[in-house]
Amino acid sequence: MKTYFVAYDYIHPSQAVDFTEKFVNFPQKRTAYMLGQKDELPYFNVFKEPLLTLDNLYNYIIEVIENTIIKAGWDLDNLQQIPIMLGSTSYVISDCEYCFTHNQPLPEQHTLTLIADRLREKYQTDVFSFATSCTSAAQGIQSAYQMIQNGFCDKALVVGFEMFNRLTFEHFHSMHLLAQDETYLPFIQSNGLVLGEAMACVALSNQAYSDFQCEICHIASVTDSESLTNDSEQALQQLFSKTLDKSQIDPNTIQAVKVHGVGGTSDKMEMQLLKQYFPTSNWIMAKMYLGHTLGASGAIEAAFLLECLQQQKLPDLSHSENLQKYNHNLPLAQGENLKDGYYFNYFLGFGGNNVAWILDWKH
Repeated sequence: MKTYFVAYDYIHPSQAVDFTEKFVNFPQKRTAYMLGQKDELPYFNVFKEPLLTLDNLYNYIIEVIENTIIKAGWDLDNLQQIPIMLGSTSYVISDCEYCFTHNQPLPEQHTLTLIADRLREKYQTDVFSFATSCTSAAQGIQSAYQMIQNGFCDKALVVGFEMFNRLTFEHFHSMHLLAQDETYLPFIQSNGLVLGEAMACVALSNQAYSDFQCEICHIASVTDSESLTNDSEQALQQLFSKTLDKSQIDPNTIQAVKVHGVGGTSDKMEMQLLKQYFPTSNWIMAKMYLGHTLGASGAIEAAFLLECLQQQKLPDLSHSENLQKYNHNLPLAQGENLKDGYYFNYFLGFGGNNVAWILDWKH
């Protein structure tokens, strides 16, 4: 049975109508307070609220779910037959921090089940939660794909969300993982991560959409226990090999690879393996536009890529001059026409949790 991406929606603060100008004002700033010292760091803010309450989060999720359903041409009244997958690493911690900041009683829980229970009650459907570090939403997409492939459902929704919370932000800062420079160019200037907020929903179906066809050819995952925080070269090799072997797609026919590329210590290893496995493919660097959105990455980067494929190009960057200056002849997709064909996507997470899939795009 075939499975397709058929629609998407995501929250974005830009008021730009032109797709090419949509991402030029990113990133902004957030203040870290490690050891009592203020440090202004780049951060991709999406929401107008400094901290999302549980109600804020719930309303944003409803917005992207129902917008996605409308775009897919589905009936909201039939949502009880469509399972929903939730992926996040921030859970509802921002709600706890909001309550603490405003001298309100702290919630008894901060897990994803708080949101899942609300959605289950509203839509009367199954809601599944995924908290597998930076692959949370990507694992949700894999599970949705498998459910459709095995005939458990005809359609599924995957929601990925990440919102600012000081616990996560200060944790990354304390490990010296965050970049100081707002010019975020993973692979090109690997000076650290720039985190970001995200809220996205993607719809999967066993029927293609009328305006475009985006089939998921194959999804694979690989997990290793080598490190809690670094990506294993062996695991990434296994992921690439497993996905390509199962799909039986010649890597030389893949138009481009949507890379993980966070700007950290694993960048060099990733680039070496990309050149080895995909010698003729361009690289799509989604995090330059979105930041590293942690558990939401699978959903927001899938939605971002679908929009780029529809536009047949990547949007402009505010620091495009630096991109050209320090490119070092890397096969980047910036400025290139995104043609019909195969697109490889992969996502890596803390704890050795890795997911990849191949899309067959026809405009």
